[in-house]
Parts: sequence; C-alpha cells; structure tokens
Amino acid sequence: MGRTSLKFQAPKSARPVSPLRTATAASIPTYEELEARIQTLEDEIEKRIQIQEDLLTLGEKCKLVFEKAGEAIFIIQDGAIKFANRKTRGVLGYTNEELKTLPILEIIHPEDRQRVVSRYRKKLKGEKAPAIYSFRIVSKTGKEIWIEDTTVRVSWEGKPATLNFARNITRKKRLDAQLQFAAKLEAIGTLAGGTAHAFNNLMMGIQGYTSLLLFDIDSAHPHYEALRKIETQIQEGAELTSQLIGYARKGRYQAGLININRIVKNTSRTFAKMKNEIRVRRELTQRPHDIEADQGQMEQMLLNLYINAADAMAGSGDLVLKTRNVTHTDIKSKLYKPKSGKYVRVTITDNGAGMDKQTRQRIFDPFFTTKRTGRGTGLGLASVYGIVKSHEGYINVESKQERGTTFYIYLPAAKKSKCKK
Repeated sequence: MGRTSLKFQAPKSARPVSPLRTATAASIPTYEELEARIQTLEDEIEKRIQIQEDLLTLGEKCKLVFEKAGEAIFIIQDGAIKFANRKTRGVLGYTNEELKTLPILEIIHPEDRQRVVSRYRKKLKGEKAPAIYSFRIVSKTGKEIWIEDTTVRVSWEGKPATLNFARNITRKKRLDAQLQFAAKLEAIGTLAGGTAHAFNNLMMGIQGYTSLLLFDIDSAHPHYEALRKIETQIQEGAELTSQLIGYARKGRYQAGLININRIVKNTSRTFAKMKNEIRVRRELTQRPHDIEADQGQMEQMLLNLYINAADAMAGSGDLVLKTRNVTHTDIKSKLYKPKSGKYVRVTITDNGAGMDKQTRQRIFDPFFTTKRTGRGTGLGLASVYGIVKSHEGYINVESKQERGTTFYIYLPAAKKSKCKK
C-alpha cells in the first residue's frame, strides 16, 4: 500500500485571529462603560445649561440694577453715548437711538465743552485725570443741569470707552451759591452799617453847624444860598445813609401791625402822580393777613421797586401790583427752605426790558447798577433785600429779556391780628 498524503483543514471557528482584529475587539467599551460615559455627558450638558441659565439670570439682574439705578449710568465711545440707563434718558430727554447718533458735545454746556473734552481724551489715553468732576449739561428741552460725573476707562465691544456715573447736583449748586451770596451780603452789610452810622454822625454835626449859621443870617446874606445848598446836600446824604442802614438791617424799625393793602394803595397812588406815563393796576386780595412790620420801611421797599420798574420800562408801560394770602408751601424758590406758616405775597410786575441771567444774579448786590453814571447808586434793590430779610421775609425775582420782570415778596403773617382793614 502506497504512502497517502493527508491535509488537515481546521474548522472556520478554529481559525487563528489576527493580532489587529484582536486589539480592535478589545477596545470596544462594555455596556456599563457606555452607560457611565453617557451619564457623564448628560451631567456636563446639564451643568452647561445651568451656567447659561445663571448667566441669563445674572444678566437680567444686572439690567434691572442698571435700569433702576438712582444715578445716570452711560457708556461714551467715539464721541457719542452708546448705552444709557433709564435715569440718563430721563434726565436728558433722549431715547437710546437718539443718543447713539447725537454728538456728546451737543449735550455738554458750551462753556464747559473744552474742559470736559480735554479730560475725556486724557482718560481714554490712560493719562492722569480727575476721576470725579462736575460740569453742566443741556437736556433736549434746553434745561441746564449740573452733574457730578465719575469716569472709568473700559473696553466696550473691543474698543476703548468710558463708563460714566453721573449725579444731578443742580440743587446743591444753587444752595451753595445762595449760601455764598448770603455770606457776601452779610459781610458787606456789616461794613455798610458801620460806615453809614459813622457817616451819619458826621453829617449830623455838619447839619447842626449849618443850621446855626442859617439862624444868625438872613436871606440877603451872600453866604445864605451856599448854606442852603449845603443843607440840601446833607439831606441827600442822609437819604443815602438811610438806604445803607436799611440794607445792613441795622435800622431802628418801629414794628406794628400793618395792612399791606393800604400801603400798596397809598404808595402806588403817590407813584402814579409822579409817573403819569406808567399805567398802574392793582389786584389786591380782600382780606390780607396782617403783618408785623415798620410802615416806613415797607413804603421805602415798595417805592424802590416801583422806581426800578419805571426805569426798566423806559418811559411808559404797565405796572401790576398784587397781594395774596399764601403759606410756605407756595414759596417755590429752590434757593432756600422757608419757615412754615402763613405769609402775604406782594407781587410787582412790569413789562419792561427785563434782565439777562448775569444781571439777575447781581441785582441785590450793593452798588451794582445797570444805569448810566449819575443815574443811580445801586442801593435801591439792595435796600429792598435788606428790608425784606430784616422782616424775616423772602424775595424772588423772575425776568427775561424783552419780557419784563416780576418780584415776589413774602412777608410772614402776624401771629395776632388787630389792625383795621
């Protein structure tokens, strides 16, 4: 029997597995591993969703704080306000869209523009500049507003900008100006009062010697007319010192219960006879509160205001006089806080030339006058102010050029009323 060659074939299931196929099979994760990975991804997604929600919530909170802030907060970039909160829009009167296209220079008061722009540029360049400073802005309606601005350099949408926090200090500025004005008048009043009393004593001596000389000579004497002129000059000097003393609030007032209507009627009738070309109209309340005041000082105060009005009307015009019972709540001045109680308001209105802002701010200054040299001493309105303040009253003035002037005088009502109406 010959040799037979046999070949053995291994079954398919028993075939050897390549190393590469074995490694790939070994990297396939198990069901438990896949489940763990899926859980990890779900946790990560949940965390990211929570972060997004937290960011949205934080954004809403920041927006709420930004919008509800009591200060004006805004971003300035490229010479315009790029973003502003509600307070800023309320103060300026513009919408966000209007502010984005409106040059910032249009909002800043013309007199402050150069200073503000200089500081803004320094802040953008990172140079040393005050972080807090004050200046004036102008609203859409033309209202002048003082603000105190705190500026911080920031990056806004990838470009340099400033973040600004502004506080309205208009009322504070007015109060500061009033305090400075009152302090100035008090100092000048002290000086004027002392000078007036000393000058008055000198004139009394001159008056006495002049009267003695006139007593010893008759009208035919060559010095008689000269002495009479000296006497006239002394009387004019006495009136001047009286005004100074009135301004200084150091006059000897004889206070008594007074019906202001009666004084307004009497003084205005006298004035009307002197100035026929001025039409005087009276609108007086029927039962004004009595005031406790010096009658002579009240008459001087009113006559000074009439004369001032006549000068403003340059020859002819209308003078309207009003009285009304009011309380402290009717005194609308922002420069002071009046004492609570009842008042009588006296209003003197003319339709004259009016005053600009600079003149209004100085009308009560002693020796300040807009009249030509020799036409006024500048003590008329100063003495009015002194008389009103000495009677614990208040005085306001409203005036516009070519639209006339109105003085408001508030005199406190007497606690006891006994005078005849």
